[in-house]
Amino acid sequence: MKHENYSYVEALRYLAKKYNIEIQESAQTSEELKLLNEREALLSLSTFACEFFSTILYENEEGKSVGLSYLKERGFTDSTIDVFQLGYAPQQRDSLLNYALKKGYTLDNLEKSGLIIVKQKEGSILRYDRFSERVIFPIHNFSGKVVGFGGRILTSKDKNHAKYINSPESAIYHKSDILYGIFQAKNAIKKADKCYLVEGYTDVISLYQAGIENVVASSGTSLTQGQIKQLTKLTNNITILYDGDSAGIDAAVRAVGMLLKENLNIRIIILPPTEDPDSFARNNDRQQIVDFFSDNEKDFIQFKINLLSKEAGKDPIKKAEFINQIAADIASIPDIIKVSLFVKQCSSLLGISEPILFRTINKIRIKNYKEGSNEKVNESQEVNTNSTINKPLRPIYAELIPLNLSDVEKEILFLLVNYGSALIYVPTENKQSEEKALPMRVDQFIFNNLDSDTIQLETPLYQQFINIYADIAEKYPNEIVNQLKNHPDKNIFSLYLNLVDIKPLPSPLWESPQIKSFINTIDNNKAKLHEYIVRCLHVLRLIKLRAIREKHEQELNNTSEIEDISMILKKLVDVIKVINEIEKALGVTYR
Repeated sequence: MKHENYSYVEALRYLAKKYNIEIQESAQTSEELKLLNEREALLSLSTFACEFFSTILYENEEGKSVGLSYLKERGFTDSTIDVFQLGYAPQQRDSLLNYALKKGYTLDNLEKSGLIIVKQKEGSILRYDRFSERVIFPIHNFSGKVVGFGGRILTSKDKNHAKYINSPESAIYHKSDILYGIFQAKNAIKKADKCYLVEGYTDVISLYQAGIENVVASSGTSLTQGQIKQLTKLTNNITILYDGDSAGIDAAVRAVGMLLKENLNIRIIILPPTEDPDSFARNNDRQQIVDFFSDNEKDFIQFKINLLSKEAGKDPIKKAEFINQIAADIASIPDIIKVSLFVKQCSSLLGISEPILFRTINKIRIKNYKEGSNEKVNESQEVNTNSTINKPLRPIYAELIPLNLSDVEKEILFLLVNYGSALIYVPTENKQSEEKALPMRVDQFIFNNLDSDTIQLETPLYQQFINIYADIAEKYPNEIVNQLKNHPDKNIFSLYLNLVDIKPLPSPLWESPQIKSFINTIDNNKAKLHEYIVRCLHVLRLIKLRAIREKHEQELNNTSEIEDISMILKKLVDVIKVINEIEKALGVTYR
């Protein structure tokens, strides 16, 4: 399963076939059997057709003089032709049809596979091969089975004939789910943990032959979600390598938008205007290709800013439009850490302040959320009413002197598990801004605060849990709860269950009117979630700062050196100043 990226069932069947072991499967319905039999029949027919086209290429006079000579002119070796199982479809329009019928394949399956075309003309039925006078590029699925074909015309001068045609959709071929070259490239992609994405068949083959084997193509179509899913089985690092002309750049822009939404790490290489990946690979050796790729790889911010400088020039309106496009791309990224880094980078390169970029990004996110939801969001609320806040919020302890650090750390984990994906509105620090608050996920807000103060949880299991949560949030931002529910570490899973089932315990610290008022507010007004989280984080800081103060006081008692006393006193004054500020914000006192 790991080596070939097979599913469990595919791996079983592969091994059973290899070692002649009979698999006893549960009884299938007649409909299931019909679909299964049709799929297997079409796969068998596609393999047969692939062998037919290959035989024509090497053994038929037309195939050798037209097809093979074309491939040799392009520099493809016999080894490369064999790896990709290239072939040739002859001029005679019923050659495959007649040969397949002779070998026992049915007209029905030939039509379903798309290998033949059936038309009615003047009361009669015409049947003929879909591919003729074309070099054939077999299309393999992830496990290496031939599921379709692409054909490039060579000899016809009719302008109505498309340069490339592909097999139509069938029971085994879904163009939007297939990447050309994925079978040949998958091991190299896994090994390099990186994939080059190109547009055409010959782009893949030429790069592969030049030694760049971790390369696949979207087969001349716009990238699809199904194709992206194929890539994510192998790597999260994608480099888009498209033509240097305007069409190639436009295609790269579209692909970037789709890949960013999947939280993939995107780089872009734009070739010189006169080159495409095929010609570039044929005109350079492997080291020259590797060096060019290394020198010209850009992240999507650099890529778009380069476009901005060329297209917008000094026009402020065009520049604003382009910045909004970049903000829209950043807004589509699920990973909050990547968002922050890209904002910082964009701000530095374009001279736009980070708060302005964040406001623009958050506006886009809110708009996208509204468009993707049947329920409206009231932007004046501090909390997104569509979030899954279905438990009573618990008051954090107010008179904090006897509080245990472990309890507060657990409270932070409680917030992450139960409210991590909730949307809160955080007051902006920019006093000139018309917007008084910006939307932010709870987990993003908590991680930002912990990171800014370099706070690590002191309970080892709790710190391990928060590291795992952060990793899950980066990879599966919309599946955090499910990932935690199914986490293989028993300690993490047990802690997760404890956090979701945790119940508030009575405390004498709740009895003051101030605390009772606070409890009532957060239990009955979900818009106070932000205030509650801030208090929790303040409590965590306060306990840690009190421990630091005690440490400095002990150091002060244990030294008699004037210089050391002066240095410790300065540290102590600074710590006490921050402690007083936090205690004032929390409404608590110490001693």
